[in-house]
Amino acid sequence: MRVVVALLIALVAAVPALAEEPEPYVRKCATSQFGDLGAGWQERAVVAGHVAFLGATPRWRPGGPGAWRVKVVVVVDANAAPTVTIAARSRGYASLGYNNVRHNGRGVTLDLGTQSVRFEACHAVMSREPWNRGTQFGGYFLVTGRRCVYIDVATQGKIIRRALRFGVPRCARLTTPDA
Repeated sequence: MRVVVALLIALVAAVPALAEEPEPYVRKCATSQFGDLGAGWQERAVVAGHVAFLGATPRWRPGGPGAWRVKVVVVVDANAAPTVTIAARSRGYASLGYNNVRHNGRGVTLDLGTQSVRFEACHAVMSREPWNRGTQFGGYFLVTGRRCVYIDVATQGKIIRRALRFGVPRCARLTTPDA
């Protein structure tokens, strides 16, 4: 009986820990898009291992109530499957809108997004086109105001932390080795 009680206590204690890290929404190769990102797109992108974020700029377009959608194209290296998660410190004001968020041109609530997305890239395609260097996934960051959004990217067997700027000129310096 003591063993059963101990197991139940351990299970109850583990449930909040399991709830802290969200199960990722999955975007597969079949849901990708393609297009010319322009010359020098890599220099304008925020890169974390096998993934690049393009479009998160200091420009801000205020919206209606709720969060504003900021379009950010995610470009993933061929055959990679990184998981992008909104860091705990940013979850109160940001989420990821790569899960078919409907918006009708207005602001949306954060709960329509998700906290974590795994992007499963396509296989390598041989092409001379400069934009065809990875799998592109269209979507949004949902943000409630001008601020930095901190993300964790699980890729290459490690976690890489990055800060994306939404309407602010700079973000606080990250204190991790990968920053």
